[in-house]
Amino acid sequence: MNAFLDPAGPLPPSIYWRRRAIVLVLAILVFSGIWTLFSAFNAGTTPAPVASPTAGTVVECNSTDISLRAETNQESYAAGEFPKFSMTITNAGTTACTLEVGTDKQKYVIMSGSDLIWDSTVCQVSPQPFSQLFEAGQSLTTDAVEWGRARSDNCDNGTPAVGGGASYQLTVYVGEIQSTEAKQFMLY
Repeated sequence: MNAFLDPAGPLPPSIYWRRRAIVLVLAILVFSGIWTLFSAFNAGTTPAPVASPTAGTVVECNSTDISLRAETNQESYAAGEFPKFSMTITNAGTTACTLEVGTDKQKYVIMSGSDLIWDSTVCQVSPQPFSQLFEAGQSLTTDAVEWGRARSDNCDNGTPAVGGGASYQLTVYVGEIQSTEAKQFMLY
């Protein structure tokens, strides 16, 4: 006969069956414990993802690291020519950073002496936000903005109100950051 199915010995068969059940339960517990340890060990050795600039770890630019330069498409404009302005934004810092540079943060200001001629935010329609990543030392130039020669207080009229051989200075802003030098140009 089979010794496993028909226990033989001085004790009653029920004791041998209990012993076999206990050994089986212990074997299952030991196996599941080893499996749990193995799984935990493997989970602990999985390499953690490395943060990258595109993973949202890039910090906002420090305003002292950003420089702005006002740009005109010409040095002088004949009667009827409309100037086009842009700005070059440079991250002079040593690390990558993000800066809000949308049209909702850009501002172009034209002065003639102490006279405010035009502020682009006064006549602006539908400004849009935009966040730009700047690598260390990177410069970007914005899209050109055309000025129709109207003063800020003459937005709705659309009739050019300035010109006649005068000198003007363009200063640009991104938020509170201002260009260090004004760009001079002439209107005829």
